[in-house]
Parts: sequence; C-alpha cells; structure tokens
Amino acid sequence: MSAIRLDHLDVRFGDVHAVRDASFAVAAGESFGIVGESGSGKSTVLRALAGLNPDWTGDMEILGERQGRRRPRGFYAAVQMVFQDPFGSLHPRQTVDRALAEPLAIHGIGDAEARIERALTEVQLGAGFRFRYPHQLSGGQRQRVAIARALILEPKILLLDEPTSALDVSIQAEVLNLLAELRRRLGLTFVLVSHNLAVVAHMCERIAVMNAGRIVEELTTTSLRAGTPREAYTRQLLLASRGYDRAAAAQFQTYD
Repeated sequence: MSAIRLDHLDVRFGDVHAVRDASFAVAAGESFGIVGESGSGKSTVLRALAGLNPDWTGDMEILGERQGRRRPRGFYAAVQMVFQDPFGSLHPRQTVDRALAEPLAIHGIGDAEARIERALTEVQLGAGFRFRYPHQLSGGQRQRVAIARALILEPKILLLDEPTSALDVSIQAEVLNLLAELRRRLGLTFVLVSHNLAVVAHMCERIAVMNAGRIVEELTTTSLRAGTPREAYTRQLLLASRGYDRAAAAQFQTYD
C-alpha cells in the first residue's frame, strides 16, 4: 500500500496556476524528493498534502484514506510538517517545553513529561533545553526543536519543506543525518522538498522534478547520480548544482 497517492493535483491562486496535473505515489517507509526552482510549485504540493491549502482539485489518498479539503484531527497526528524557517515556525514567546506540550494538549495525549523528554532525546537535545526560548537557541537547535515537535505525536509521515536551507552549511549535514537516522529507526515516510539536488540525492530514493507547476520527470537517485536524466530541464538543474561554470551558464535556457 502506498503511504501517499496523488493524482491530477491542480492548485490555483487567482489567475496563477501554481500546480498543474501533478501525480505521484510514495511507498510506506520511502523518502521521496521534489526538486525545482523557486516558484516551480513544489512547496505548494507539500502544503496541499499537509492540509494547509484547501484550494485544490484532484485525488489524494494518504495512509489508505481518501482526503478531502477538510482533514480529521487524527490526520494531523499521522502527518506532520517541518518548515523551512525554524525561527519563524516557533512562537518567540513560548519555551521549548510549551511548544512541545501544545500538540499533546490539542490531541488529548497524556504522559507529556515522558514524551517531551523522549522527543528532545531523539533530536539529540538534552532536558536542559526544555525551558529555553527560540532566541536562546542556534539555528540548528531551533530546527531540531521543530523536528521534535513534529515527532512528538508519533506520526507516520513527515513532510519536509527545505528543512536545512535556512541553516549554515556546517549545520546542514548534521540535521540531514539526524533526519535520515530518525527515518530509519522510526520507519517514517518522507516527502522532501528542496531546490538543492545534492540534498535530495543524499536523502531520497526517488525524485520528482517540477517546472512551472508541472512534474516534468520522475527518476531514481541512481539515475540522477549517473547524470542520465531524460529531460533537458533536469540536466540543467544538475549542471547548476555543480557550481558556477561560465560556459554552462551561457547555455542555460528558460523552460515554461
């Protein structure tokens, strides 16, 4: 059974057709990547999956249940999202303890003390972080708290929206390795959105490439590493990910 199945997803914001006829399936326990330039529609797909954007059409099935625009409370325990900006996703006047306790209170889950301590241990932060505020944490520590908050309800699926792009390069690998270890140990399913092909190749088995709201290609990480994508747009993204090259940049084209 697929953990996620998406067929013919369309999302519009007024006259802007942000996502056009997007379809893919993600197996339980798989890590699936969506890559593309800024504005390609990848984060919009993620927000539709998360139930944060109700204005979509198409068919969506998550964990064997067909999803509509409104989601039952249990959905939000099973599917959690980690956002790009760890500072913006945490309330500046709430301690780490309160940020982690709030989802438990919303879902009526007891044993908060043990769950909070376990969540902080899972993201390699100690109990000493419980009563700190976001401004007292580094960027990497804030993102670990955001991951702990997502994990505290024991979800089956994590939706990751550029989870390391706001972090220093030296911290990015630590957070990615943490996520990979959590997925392996907890049996999680990931959908990871990124503009960084290196990040997606490190984290995912399969990749969907988006351009101008469409999925133009789906390929394995093995194919990506071998440099054998089918679409010219994907090959261009691959060239760009290897660093600036004047000759290659002169050949770049606009695709729409």
